[in-house]
Amino acid sequence: MTSIKDKLEKADLLREKARYREAIKLLRAALKSSLTGEEQFQAHLLAGHVYRMLGDFGSAISNYEAAIKSAKDLRDGTKEADSAVSLALSLRARGDWKTALKLLLNSERVYSKNKDDEALAFLNWAKAGTYRIKGDIDKAIETFKDAYRRFKGLEDEHAAGFCLNGLGGATRVKGLYKQSLKYYSDANKLFLRLKDPFGLAYSYCGVGNARRMEGDWKGSLINFNKALKLYERIGDIVSSSYTLWSVSKTYEFMGKLADSARALKEAERLFTKTKDPRGRIYCLLTEAELKAIKGEKASAMRIAKLALESAREHSFGVEACHAVALIGILNGKPANECYRKLGLKLKFTSFPLNIP
Repeated sequence: MTSIKDKLEKADLLREKARYREAIKLLRAALKSSLTGEEQFQAHLLAGHVYRMLGDFGSAISNYEAAIKSAKDLRDGTKEADSAVSLALSLRARGDWKTALKLLLNSERVYSKNKDDEALAFLNWAKAGTYRIKGDIDKAIETFKDAYRRFKGLEDEHAAGFCLNGLGGATRVKGLYKQSLKYYSDANKLFLRLKDPFGLAYSYCGVGNARRMEGDWKGSLINFNKALKLYERIGDIVSSSYTLWSVSKTYEFMGKLADSARALKEAERLFTKTKDPRGRIYCLLTEAELKAIKGEKASAMRIAKLALESAREHSFGVEACHAVALIGILNGKPANECYRKLGLKLKFTSFPLNIP
């Protein structure tokens, strides 16, 4: 008879191989068993990780909160900090970057006190992505670089690769497209060698976006399709939704408006499923542009204003700038001051906007 420990170890191995659907079946079964406090903690933490990768943030949050409770019962501050960091990743995916950042900073104090280099490296990676969602792109780049240096020192190639992917995204938003392509290309080579399907898919999507920023529409779509195939195999609808939005944007620039609208509709469906307000804002912006291209200016303006309202509600700095830029163009008065205030090298004077 397989022990709970064996089931949890097997589930964790499946998770590391990005076989999330198989992992969650094992974890659901384990959680129905009679578990010790330590086993409860491990099962809930692992279940949270897998649900997060599958885009089920509600279930991820519930399991992470249960893991925090188990850690408190065990009187283990490190386990509590680990669970809080993971909870932060799920909350920021729902747009709540403020609570996420508070949790991360609280955990940082625990790790610093324990002089836990590995935990601090992961925490910096998590903070960097949170700064990116906030719109503090310079801070995101600086923190991703710090996390990369730490992981290199720890000889953790997988984690270092994810920092390269993060740097690719942050430099793209900054407007440094050649740097972005270099980071993503380096990550792609690394994950090909490591045979890491999730890291590889992430890098393909990144290379696609970097090429999109340089106007290489064909190269973009080739990479997006490679990413989508891997994400579908893994079951990662979160990353699929952002990739589909990028596909929609690429078709928009190619003048293939029907294809753009089709990809956008699927991206919007997935963003709604994962309850991702940031993703929905990107869909609203593109929907507004498609309306504007068709001459439906009033409708385009209404949708763009909805995007701005949502971005401000969630304090998404970069997305608010995109909405302001689009509204300015629709009014015949390009507005790029917002980007300059954030330190971004972006400037748009006509639609469609090649949003990074």
